[in-house]
Amino acid sequence: MRFPRRILARIAATAVLCTLLLLSALLIVPMPRLKPYSPVVYDRNGEFLHAFRAEDGIWRLRTSPDDIPERLKEIILRREDRYFHYHPGVNPLALLRAAVQNILSGERVSGASTITMQVARMLEPKERTYLNKAAEIFRALQLELRYSKKEILEIYLSIVPLGGNIEGLQSASLLYYRTPLLRLNIARLMDLVLIPGNPNRLRPDRNPEHLLRERTRWAAMMDAEGELSREDSLVIASTPAAAQRGALPAFAPHFSLAVRRAYRDSTEMRSSIDKTSQLAVEQLLKNHLRPWRLRGVRNGAAVVIDNRTMEMIVYAGSDDFRDSLNSGQVDAVKAVRSPGSTLKPFLYALQMDAGRLTPKSRLLDVPYDLDGFVVENYEATNSGWVTAEEALRRSLNVPMVRLLQEAGMTPFLGRLSELGFRTVDAQQEQLGLSVIVGGCGVTLEELTNAYTVFPRNGRYMPLRYFHSAPVDKEEGSALFVPASMFMVTDILSGIDRPDLPNNFASAKNLPTVAFKTGTSYGRRDAWCVGYSAEYTVGVWIGNVTNKGAAELAGNRSATPLLIDIFNALKHTKRKTILAPTSDLAVRYVCSVSGKLPGKHCEQTVMDYYSVDRTLNEQCTVEKEFFLSPNGKEHYCPSCLGKNYRLAVLKDYPAELVGFYRRSGQQVPSVPKHNPLCERTNSGKGPTILSPSNGMTYLLTSQQQQLTLSASSSTEIHEHVWYVNNTLFAKKRPDETVLLSLSKGKHTVTCMDDKGRLSTVKFTIEQL
Repeated sequence: MRFPRRILARIAATAVLCTLLLLSALLIVPMPRLKPYSPVVYDRNGEFLHAFRAEDGIWRLRTSPDDIPERLKEIILRREDRYFHYHPGVNPLALLRAAVQNILSGERVSGASTITMQVARMLEPKERTYLNKAAEIFRALQLELRYSKKEILEIYLSIVPLGGNIEGLQSASLLYYRTPLLRLNIARLMDLVLIPGNPNRLRPDRNPEHLLRERTRWAAMMDAEGELSREDSLVIASTPAAAQRGALPAFAPHFSLAVRRAYRDSTEMRSSIDKTSQLAVEQLLKNHLRPWRLRGVRNGAAVVIDNRTMEMIVYAGSDDFRDSLNSGQVDAVKAVRSPGSTLKPFLYALQMDAGRLTPKSRLLDVPYDLDGFVVENYEATNSGWVTAEEALRRSLNVPMVRLLQEAGMTPFLGRLSELGFRTVDAQQEQLGLSVIVGGCGVTLEELTNAYTVFPRNGRYMPLRYFHSAPVDKEEGSALFVPASMFMVTDILSGIDRPDLPNNFASAKNLPTVAFKTGTSYGRRDAWCVGYSAEYTVGVWIGNVTNKGAAELAGNRSATPLLIDIFNALKHTKRKTILAPTSDLAVRYVCSVSGKLPGKHCEQTVMDYYSVDRTLNEQCTVEKEFFLSPNGKEHYCPSCLGKNYRLAVLKDYPAELVGFYRRSGQQVPSVPKHNPLCERTNSGKGPTILSPSNGMTYLLTSQQQQLTLSASSSTEIHEHVWYVNNTLFAKKRPDETVLLSLSKGKHTVTCMDDKGRLSTVKFTIEQL
């Protein structure tokens, strides 16, 4: 029987219309929402580090078809969907076969779900009815239009249920077997394929006997069809089905948590961490802390930064995240702590950039009371006049506070802000000159990142948490000139320093390392930050409870660990940290003052300097004086007579002379000026060291006394003290005076033997 053309045309038109309507519906109806994956952190080489449960509380690690063995894919397709790569999401022949079998038997005895249909059902779980089966078919067609076969297979592998709150083959492999999929044998792979058929009944941690029977049945079927080798059969028969569910492996936990908080929308994070280096440093930290815990020091942290890429390759927030007894879950890398002396190199760089400092510059290290802020060195001693390089290597506090006062708080804090010290930014209104000796808070991460500016020739870049290509050496903000970086590095890499640890000389693979130690007030924090040409390493040792320890010090506790870390890192054969640049040169300076030699300077020494920045100041210590024939007086041009002789004498700073005299040291001094000279003496009067101008002193008893002290140049031989405009005492400049005063406001004046005055005003309060 032949159908009229008109009927055939109508049938064809109807088919086309239905197809168009179906396509329109497939495109218009919103797609089912994919399930959220568990965020996973990998190391720079793709090694698993850490994972977190998905937003719905399920362990659901993304499982790519590329991440599983080919044999596993073959088993899955054979069991679930032989024609997966050929159908459009629905297998019509399988549907027809299942329908006939179910009708004939009067019940559901056969299914026809493809992998795509199973994905649709898992995304939108519903009761199994014929209507819902139709909806499932519709969703499967949608999925095939939207995703490739590989993407659909990935979704299936990632969300297939495997018991409890475990979904996805990668999740099950790690939680049940603590092993990545690629390392499982044929028996374990087969188990993971079988469990989704009945996740509750076939769980290896609860019903391994049921799983073993199902595995044996399937192995017999595959063996009968020639799909298993003899070796496969032996492995399947000898591998137990039982498995104990455990926790996922967790490496670099503090880092992983930090990344998770910072990048909440990411599910797969290829981090900058090098797993091998991370584990090595964690072990070194654990070993290092073991003897220190006997001394009351329980915590430590360490970070390593690659100077070329600015990537964080090691991030150890504690030695053991699981050690709750010692607060192991506290991330000491991000804890705000007092930095001790570790900010001093940045002040040096700032002053070198300004042209006011070179390694051989002389700095005053004498007792210093600045508006009530009494500065003391770590060892509670003073050295008088020291070179800048000695002051930094010995980490002297007094010269640093004086240097910061000269540089100014605003420029220094501004530079710290540019170096990424966000915690210092937040404290600026409360900070004073004590910031240079630890009177502020920083984190180990900030501090170590800031130190990368030295090996990177003055260029600062923020840290990178993800693996990337090396950055260009010219990238970043140029905060310091290369000459300053070279000079600071030369100082910090010197081997003639008192804080070298015992393991420094025995470190076989150690490259040239520049480092700075720090110990906070109360011995609560011990620091060491160092850098080679390739890496910058930061170490903190202390207690997260803020408890001090008598033996805690940067050079004793933190530096040995830093040296061990450098020794464990992989290095090239390069030994130097920085190469000299065009703006760096060497010149001779006076050994006494550190400035360009004057015509009377006797000894000189070589010193680095910046051709473009360093000021060309000449030495003024060794001067020519007109002396009386007996050498007991000196003349100025206005009182110069016929009888005199020329002599070159050292005219030291007034505070230095006073310090030497109070210490009982012999100081070459300039004789007193001709007392018959009628010229008006000009210049600055004595420098009153105590009391401080504008200060309020709180005395605890009536017997408590204040100290009067002042310094003058070597040509001054007497100080006259006035208290509240009344003559109080006449003393040598190196002598101190004790003074008892009542409550109220007071004025103290000191006059030298040239008639020059200095005055301070202060207030006394009593308890």
